[in-house]
Amino acid sequence: MSNLRTTSAQPYAFPLMSKLDESLLAAESAREAQLEAARNDAIAKGVAQGIAQGRLEAQIEAQQLLQQSRQEGLERGHADGIEEMCQAAASLREALAQFDVQRAEIISEAEAFCVDLALAIVARLVETDSVRNEFVLRSVKSALKALAPENPTTVFVNPKVHQHLARAMEDLPLRDDENIAAGNARVEAGRLLVQSSLAEAFELIQSAVLEMKFNRQASLRKVKKNAKESTDAADQ
Repeated sequence: MSNLRTTSAQPYAFPLMSKLDESLLAAESAREAQLEAARNDAIAKGVAQGIAQGRLEAQIEAQQLLQQSRQEGLERGHADGIEEMCQAAASLREALAQFDVQRAEIISEAEAFCVDLALAIVARLVETDSVRNEFVLRSVKSALKALAPENPTTVFVNPKVHQHLARAMEDLPLRDDENIAAGNARVEAGRLLVQSSLAEAFELIQSAVLEMKFNRQASLRKVKKNAKESTDAADQ
């Protein structure tokens, strides 16, 4: 005899509408939570990428600005350096021009003083008997060389010079002439004639010295003019 267990069938119970609503709400909440998490994750990633990109762009821009500033600084420094060099060169040229003027003035003043002093000394010397006698002696010797081979027929001198000339040169046909200045002489050899004058010699020396003095003063004026032109050019 077989044992048979009989079970009673349970009737199927449909879920209640409230339970379905709760399940739907739970699923919707879970889906919204997932979407929110995904959105937050995307936002976080976007923010991180944006920050990284911003940092990179900022670094690039900062590097460019740094290089540009450095280049501008170099150019500005180069320009300022050139300008300072030009100013220094202009100042140096002006200083050199002023130095040239001062040096030329000193030289001109010294030479002018020496010239005036030398002329004053010579003017006093030509008035002494020793200088006059020596000048007549040398001028007569030069005249004899110029007249050679002709021999002198007469040598006219001032009586004050006669003795000195006679002692220095024997056998000269000397003849006194009071109308001849003490520093003059006239040598005759037939139709040939040679005259010398200490006063004329001094005038020639004086003219040559004064001409040199004038040329120096002209050079000084030229130096001052060049210095002024150089200064004016530097100011412009």
